Amino acid sequence: MKKILNIVVLLILKFLSLFIRKENMVIIGTYSRYRYGGNTKYLYEYLSMNTDLQVYWLTESMEIIDYLKSKGLKYLTNKKLFKKLIVTLKCKVIIDSGTGYYNPFNYFSSNPNILKISTMHGSGPKLTVERKENIEETLNLIKKINTFNCVSFCTEYSRVTIGINQLLLSRDKTRLFGLPKHDLLHDHEYINSTYKKRKWVKAITNEKNNINKSKVIYYTPTYRTTYKTLPIRSLPGFSVEEFDAFLEKEDIYFIYSFHSMNSSIEQFENTKRIKFVSDAEYPLFDNFELMIESDMMIGDYSTLATDFSLMSKPQLFIMPDYKEVYESKGFAEDLKPMLPGEEITTFNDLKEAIIKYIMNQPLFLDKFKNNIDLLQSKYADIKKNDSREMFKNYILTKLK
Repeated sequence: MKKILNIVVLLILKFLSLFIRKENMVIIGTYSRYRYGGNTKYLYEYLSMNTDLQVYWLTESMEIIDYLKSKGLKYLTNKKLFKKLIVTLKCKVIIDSGTGYYNPFNYFSSNPNILKISTMHGSGPKLTVERKENIEETLNLIKKINTFNCVSFCTEYSRVTIGINQLLLSRDKTRLFGLPKHDLLHDHEYINSTYKKRKWVKAITNEKNNINKSKVIYYTPTYRTTYKTLPIRSLPGFSVEEFDAFLEKEDIYFIYSFHSMNSSIEQFENTKRIKFVSDAEYPLFDNFELMIESDMMIGDYSTLATDFSLMSKPQLFIMPDYKEVYESKGFAEDLKPMLPGEEITTFNDLKEAIIKYIMNQPLFLDKFKNNIDLLQSKYADIKKNDSREMFKNYILTKLK
């Protein structure tokens, strides 16, 4: 019954589109309608300010809507469903940051004249087609991403290793446009200002006065299906109380977040020095901005490791399930030979590594510069600073 209804609604949309003229309208979104961040955020703002295109952000968050209104930016929401319908029927370009996109009743995927673009979330060995027990799920994912006309990668190596070999994309669908968020790393005034203001650190810690004297660690465990608790808890000897006391003594704040798909994971109770940040509480939260505000990042096999390596700041890695994930889900290749930081296996190692590196960036780079260079040579082009401009030119050329 549901399939029949979807087909009927699709036919209605296609019929209505015959009477509505297409315009240079672009619809941009990300994996959640309650998040404003990532590559698509930076491309959305750039296209809005540097082209005559009518660019709309997809959201259902009133906080995001109010923010976009204050900036004079366009948006689409179910709260204004008729407007959303009209823009959908007029739209010529749809952009997302993942393997899927806004596609009501398969309207966009069934229309070859609509330009469909993926900026991708990030770049790194984690990007791979997950090995599912049900092969149909894997094939559906591959089919889904192949409905894009353009999928962006950072290097020729990642284009071949991930785009062609993993996602089975044809070469003409893969482009070396890089990641829009990486453009910001070449704006030194923006970087310095963001670090000094520490907007997110101040909001999350509720510390306003002396926060600039403190060090900040951002912990970003990625999505996993096997863990019901944070991987840091698995470190032998780990204690929340002892860790909080350690952070207090060293004048460090520990801010952590996790993937929205891991919402059931057990959190820490917020302490004086340990703070949790979520999209639900902060819809405007941008983890890329928090990375710029931080002095150290603790992660795992997430592509955020590549982003943070571009800042040349110390990283640590907690990956108790690395072998399990590598053998089940798989990676494009083994991350460990190019791990841009120290792997932590005990609580004592964690404390020692934090003290060792957070105040001594030259020491960190002396030990891990070769790994950082290897990771970036494969998955990030540090010289590329015009990702947004390349996306813009590609879109304008296609719309001619």
